[in-house]
Amino acid sequence: MKKKIFIITGEASGDKLASHVVDYFDRKKYDIKAIGSVYLKQKKISLLFNSSEISVMGFVDVAKKIFSLINNINYTVNFIKKFRPHIIFSIDAPDFSFRVEKKIKEVLPDIKIIHFVAPTIWAWRENRAAIFKKFIDHMLLLFPFEVTIFDKWKIKNTFVGHPFFEKKIFYKKYFLEKNKQIITFCPGSRVSEIKTFMPLFMKLINKINYKYGENFLYHFPINSNHKKIVYDYFYKKNSILMSTNEDMKNFYIKNSILSVAKSGTVSLDICKNSCPLITVYKTSWLNYFLIKPFVKVNFGNIINIIANKEIIPEFIQSNCNADNIFVKVSEFLSNKNIRLSNVNNYRKIIKLITRKNTSKLIANILKKYA
Repeated sequence: MKKKIFIITGEASGDKLASHVVDYFDRKKYDIKAIGSVYLKQKKISLLFNSSEISVMGFVDVAKKIFSLINNINYTVNFIKKFRPHIIFSIDAPDFSFRVEKKIKEVLPDIKIIHFVAPTIWAWRENRAAIFKKFIDHMLLLFPFEVTIFDKWKIKNTFVGHPFFEKKIFYKKYFLEKNKQIITFCPGSRVSEIKTFMPLFMKLINKINYKYGENFLYHFPINSNHKKIVYDYFYKKNSILMSTNEDMKNFYIKNSILSVAKSGTVSLDICKNSCPLITVYKTSWLNYFLIKPFVKVNFGNIINIIANKEIIPEFIQSNCNADNIFVKVSEFLSNKNIRLSNVNNYRKIIKLITRKNTSKLIANILKKYA
């Protein structure tokens, strides 16, 4: 009889992480179903629905989608009751996955719940741990410093590291225009993020073109479903590159002179490709007003948080505007040593969050509970 696993992911990064883990399961022995997207679908995993339906960020996004989220939570709970998995493996997306898992644990307490990418209780609202420790059986941690705080709350945990750094990248070759350099811009994976950051990026691009001439190609790693949204911002279509798969994305990031990225998992993608990086972050003022009083860290980028200093320049909220960012962009474009120093410094921090065979380690932990 096959062991059953149900996977919950909330966005592209979680879907990708899960796709690495399922490689270590023999499908003849395991029946795996999921809420996921492109990467899990490529691995022939049956999807309950696409994770884009539950991809939300901040209080405002949750409020706008509250009724559809409630419907999806109830639909997922009902499915799990029928499927009766041995394990629920959730990756990030706590607004959705924790609500599902809490309901399941109340009616099916024997199902083991393992969660990867711990809520950042070290950054804000530490007392949340008292809530999710009631239904989480094992927390898998990205960062070694998290172990102490989860031990404090007596939540079983394992530092597994970040899967992004476990495999060497083999670069396929794509088109490069000889007389133009590439700058990568990452507006995020959600439509709301793209609509927030694209106007900012376009102002920045106009400033770059005005000072340096039209000597750059602008690369956007983007979900294929969102290509048109990004494309419509450009009146000169020949100045934009869009990558919609991993190989192309890695190639163009690796060959970029600079990247400007919305704070999040994509920062680690950029670090993996040794590209100089500037971080930006902006949310609605309501979200910011509600969250800010609870935040205990001084930085937005995880590399800076671990280092406890600004290794990667970051521009947050009111400071996140085209004029401010352009000053730093100009420094990077004009000085190769600044770019090299940026990469060398963040590489030292990445070594602290890297373990060999992270995905295999996660799979082995899951198998112990099945």
